[in-house]
Amino acid sequence: MIYRINNVFDNEKRKDILERSKKYLRDHKEFVDSGDLHPELRLPGKQTSPNLHKKIPFANDILKVIKNNLDLDLVVINSWVNWTDGNKKDLNWHNHKAFDYAGVYYLRIPFPFFNNGTLCEDKFYKASQNSLLLFPGRMNHTAPSSPFRFHRYTL
Repeated sequence: MIYRINNVFDNEKRKDILERSKKYLRDHKEFVDSGDLHPELRLPGKQTSPNLHKKIPFANDILKVIKNNLDLDLVVINSWVNWTDGNKKDLNWHNHKAFDYAGVYYLRIPFPFFNNGTLCEDKFYKASQNSLLLFPGRMNHTAPSSPFRFHRYTL
């Protein structure tokens, strides 16, 4: 089952998480040089380390929204922000099969009605800014590509 929750945070909270997370974004070379990523593993765009919820307090708020909307009791094990610009070379099919659920929270999307969401093997799931897509961790997914360059931030 795939769930979408709209209007997760107020605009001030969404912007705060976005701005506070930007300073933690690193590209592939920075992760490899620091020893945090094996050189053969691929990291598209930029992202933070997977413990962002320990640096910026948002996990309990998201978990509360999930509990209130879906009656699911979940915990956050890993979290990070991804930045992509829609470049096709940054397609990165992956899954989180070690976990029951994976989620994508849309911090900032560039266009209100174009290419907003997550591409899964079975279809493209639309999602607006400030929404959360929750899906089985075993689902292969990626950020979509676009013929236009933009700044897309997801958590």
